[in-house]
Amino acid sequence: MFKKGILTTFALLFGLIATVGQTAEFGTEAEAKSMIERAVNLVKEDKIRALDAFTDLEGGFGYKDLYVFCFNNKGIILAHPTNLGMDASELTDEDGVNIWSLVSSVKKGEIKKITYKLVRPTTESQETYTKTSFVTKVRNIYCGVGFYAE
Repeated sequence: MFKKGILTTFALLFGLIATVGQTAEFGTEAEAKSMIERAVNLVKEDKIRALDAFTDLEGGFGYKDLYVFCFNNKGIILAHPTNLGMDASELTDEDGVNIWSLVSSVKKGEIKKITYKLVRPTTESQETYTKTSFVTKVRNIYCGVGFYAE
């Protein structure tokens, strides 16, 4: 029961959310990669404006089931459509993988793919799915965009 609760919380944090979707259209790997590249450019230009745009899903940063999420260097969420301010540093997937450890391992300027398992919130099932996120570190924050493989 506790494990399912953690997975559900994690799915809400990194998964598909009502403000983005409830749609059958899912973002692709190429679309996620393009979105993180655009996000990096906006953070470099104006970090505060970028974080606001990501949280508010403005400027094309809420497309299909894709959105940008960002953290400070302690795992606190700086940009997310529903979980702004949440401490994500201890969240793990069903296999016990600490997601923050994966995210925070990226080097500044690098875009890295990380993979973990989540419940997909827009489905009726509690089945877990593989999710991959492109993550990067830019201007001392970590940002990512994820997509489901299935």
